[in-house]
Amino acid sequence: MKAFRFTLEAARTVRQRKENEALEEYARALAARQQIVSLLEIMDARIHADWAHIRGLLAGGCNAAHATQAHSFHRSLEAKRDDCVAALGQAERRVQLASQAMLTAHQQREIVDIFREKQYACHQRLEAREEQKVLDEFGGRCSTVAHAGQLHSLDD
Repeated sequence: MKAFRFTLEAARTVRQRKENEALEEYARALAARQQIVSLLEIMDARIHADWAHIRGLLAGGCNAAHATQAHSFHRSLEAKRDDCVAALGQAERRVQLASQAMLTAHQQREIVDIFREKQYACHQRLEAREEQKVLDEFGGRCSTVAHAGQLHSLDD
């Protein structure tokens, strides 16, 4: 009875490694997206606070130069927010691609695992046949010896 040896073990190892790498890339993409979401939330809060500051300036009566400066700063904040929104779109696409890569790597590993299970089941069947053959031979020898013993006792 020999031990089970999977013929594609090297391929299985490579597929597992690729699946782990794809999972790590997916985690990095999710973390990057979350970082951009957090930055976007901070930008929204800053824009909201700046808008309240501008309303306060205008309500308090400020000169035109000061109001223009505050409005320019507000536009720069909104431009940064727009950049964050664009970066979030790119991050979403990276997450989607990483998710697809992870799913593909998982499926490829599963294919090898299914083949391994089939090969192992075949090995088990062959082992059972071999074991049965040994038992049958042993049983045949025992019955032959018993039969020969009966013949000897009849001769006596």
